[in-house]
Amino acid sequence: MSKKTKITAIVILNFIIYISLGLPDSILGSAWPSMRVSYDMGASQVSYLSTIMLVFSFLSSVFYTKISQKLTVAQVIFSSMTFVIIGLILMMVTANPLVLFLATPFMGIGQGAIDVTVNHFAAKHLPSSLMSLLHGFYGLGVSLSAAILTFFLSTFSSWRLAIGFITVVEILILTLIFVYRATFAEHDQSENVAEKSENELKPKFRVAYFVSPLFYFFYSVEGVVGVFLATYYAEVFQVKPSLSAGYTTLFWLGLMTGRFLTGVLTRFLSDKKIIFTHLVSLIIMSFALLFPPTAWTPVVVFVLGLAMSALYPLLMMLPNQMYPEPIAQKVISYNVGFCLLGILVFPLLFGVLFRLMTFSIFPIFIISMSAILLILAICLYKIVEKQIKA
Repeated sequence: MSKKTKITAIVILNFIIYISLGLPDSILGSAWPSMRVSYDMGASQVSYLSTIMLVFSFLSSVFYTKISQKLTVAQVIFSSMTFVIIGLILMMVTANPLVLFLATPFMGIGQGAIDVTVNHFAAKHLPSSLMSLLHGFYGLGVSLSAAILTFFLSTFSSWRLAIGFITVVEILILTLIFVYRATFAEHDQSENVAEKSENELKPKFRVAYFVSPLFYFFYSVEGVVGVFLATYYAEVFQVKPSLSAGYTTLFWLGLMTGRFLTGVLTRFLSDKKIIFTHLVSLIIMSFALLFPPTAWTPVVVFVLGLAMSALYPLLMMLPNQMYPEPIAQKVISYNVGFCLLGILVFPLLFGVLFRLMTFSIFPIFIISMSAILLILAICLYKIVEKQIKA
């Protein structure tokens, strides 16, 4: 295989793997109104499942350094996808809630390890211009899974067939990875280098350095909407499961579309203008969630996803403008950690509150978190301006 052909294969395979990463991520959010009936579970219990999944995803990410020393990139990807497929099969074949809870660790372990693996591999072999597209393809995977669930729920009234279809797609992608495993044959030692560099630097932290990670902690509102949006419309407004799943599909489509458009917009507008335009749109669309579903609701949920799309990638660039490199690297690592922490904490917290106070308070929480994001973004840019003047 020539060098050019190998690079092309790497690019295409990474795009496909990112799609596979997104495929399982909207299952609980889109299908839960129907799944919970089959499992005889409460509407708020989806938060416990997503929390368990995220905990195991976090653990597999933490232990990735040790895993990568013993396995090649291809072996980590293959093993991770196998875990995900096992989790999907367990979800599909049983009506026992205990087996459903058993499926979530498999999903979490697989998703966490493969996420770290493909990010490191892509960063090492692909240019930065393609890295932004990869995250768009992840959104494509999430949108596809939500669309698949919507189709099977509306056509066959079966979430099991939908998960079965997604499982088959994952198996086909797994087979493709196995065939081209030589492309990913190397060991990933980048984590060891990063760890050594981090230990040597050990920068002292100030309170101001945590403003950016705090933003990412509340940015977990994206995950909250993805998990609870369908259930909110089904529980509060008695929307049919297939239609509420369709709303979730449109939300992820908005997020995916926005990720692809952000790279284009940065050529004409400053990052600051894009970020604050999206934040204001997010608050407006959050207020729109208060109203009963109308013909405009699909537009509302699509723009809601669109409004969140630019925040994660563009705010991640600010630390390099604010601090010296050692501090910036540390802040970025905390950004990722705090975002994961928020995704762990808020669905669990909201699940308890929704059970105690009903799902009607869902828009209030989204409005509150969006307002906090706006305030933190203002604080971040004030720090940037202060650094420029200094």
